[in-house]
Amino acid sequence: MTTVRATRFVECPFSAVIDYAEEVLRRRQNIIVSAAPAFGELVHVTAQISDDVSDPVRRHDALLLAWRPYSPLFPDFRGALTVRPKGRGAWLRIQGSYEPPFGIAGNMFDALVGRRIAYITLARLLREIAHSAEQRWRQVQAGLPA
Repeated sequence: MTTVRATRFVECPFSAVIDYAEEVLRRRQNIIVSAAPAFGELVHVTAQISDDVSDPVRRHDALLLAWRPYSPLFPDFRGALTVRPKGRGAWLRIQGSYEPPFGIAGNMFDALVGRRIAYITLARLLREIAHSAEQRWRQVQAGLPA
């Protein structure tokens, strides 16, 4: 089992980020995850708001994520998106795990490049979520409909 995580700052209030992220993923249940757009894989994503058990100090929500690729060449992923306040924004973190396919060969590929691809994939997804959340927040501030 391989664990991977990525973090990103978002200029959006802490209290709204999980809801905005859930909106993004609910609208796009099939997304392309990839380290580079040309090498993407279509996956079916599920997202569910849950208690954030990773923060023993403060009670708030997390977004449980899972995706299943349509191709057996790519692994299933399970993880969580968590949020921590920082000034007028928030830190987003996606952390999760996957089991590389193809046994020993898959584990060797994962050790050489697969983990890096997984990190870049999560960072790219986080960038998209952050961008959408910031855009949504700007709409709210301007009094525009979603």
